[in-house]
Amino acid sequence: MVELLVVLALFMGLIGAPALMAWAPWEITFGVGLMLVVLGMLLGVPAGAYYHYKLWQALKPSGLWWLHPTALHGNLSKTDRPPVMRWMKIGGAMFGIAILGCIIAAVGAVRAR
Repeated sequence: MVELLVVLALFMGLIGAPALMAWAPWEITFGVGLMLVVLGMLLGVPAGAYYHYKLWQALKPSGLWWLHPTALHGNLSKTDRPPVMRWMKIGGAMFGIAILGCIIAAVGAVRAR
């Protein structure tokens, strides 16, 4: 089921994004880009913070571990790994959506000239 959603999202992105940029006025393109940035940040920042909390809760690391937390993934137990990694994946996906929004907003801004 997840694979189908990924395929549909990619299909819509490959067809919908160029169509949006080609036919929609620049205001729509810019607005959609800003909405994607806001969505990505509203969901991604809390997900990333919760990922760091769950990783800290599972391992109780010391020092500046949060600067490179992926190095600690090998230390997670089999029971701690799925909940920690779920929040990392959600945060990463929302970061990707925010970056896509930045690109679409930039295209809208360039088209406004």
